[in-house]
Amino acid sequence: MTVRNRIVTSAAVAAILCLLLFVPCLSCAAQTTVVDVVDKSTVNCAVGMSGTIEFTESEVQGENHTSFASHVSATNFSKVPIVAMVTYTTIGNSMGSLVGENHLLDAFFKHDLEIAPGQTSTHKHDDNGKFITPVPKGAVKVAPAASSQVIFVQFADGTTCGDAHDGRVESLMDTRADLLLALKKWNDAAKIGEDKFLKALDEKATDRTGNAEGILNGIRDMQKEEGTAAAIERIRSMLYVAASR
Repeated sequence: MTVRNRIVTSAAVAAILCLLLFVPCLSCAAQTTVVDVVDKSTVNCAVGMSGTIEFTESEVQGENHTSFASHVSATNFSKVPIVAMVTYTTIGNSMGSLVGENHLLDAFFKHDLEIAPGQTSTHKHDDNGKFITPVPKGAVKVAPAASSQVIFVQFADGTTCGDAHDGRVESLMDTRADLLLALKKWNDAAKIGEDKFLKALDEKATDRTGNAEGILNGIRDMQKEEGTAAAIERIRSMLYVAASR
């Protein structure tokens, strides 16, 4: 090997070593921050919001890379179970506002989903994807922050608090009504016979919000996997709970 080749080879090895040292630096630049969720509810409900958001941020080639895990909790301070609830959480990283999350809970058809008096229900989302945004020139960083607020609550005794006319609340109620309509129709068909029931299952149900179909498809899948009797039992169980409201 000539002296010239040895010099070139040495330079190449040095460049590779520098690259290997530089790549971990990008991950070393990532910072993890945990912030508490602040309750900013303005409605007079006996529900408290809390939780934590864990941010992981890094800056790569002029872009902010952020991922986060959210654990947002609602505690029922009343003496009555919660049947339905709508909350809204805002999350901001070091660049400012990042994302807003709506969470809708409806236990109208299932007692297991209720939030009992004194109970805390936590909505966990450990993988929210990665948010990549350009960093403006001269941008001033702020402290990451998160807040959550109660929009609406319906209790098992029929009382409510919050804004019943909020679009998210109306969507929840429309989904509930469409589910109830479909379940009653399927139950009526089941009383006639299995053929009638299976035909009713195949028919497209009213779904104004696009949220009812997933639940109805779960019952359709149950019928295929576990049989007609199991599906009818599930339907009647849901209607039984609904009738108790």
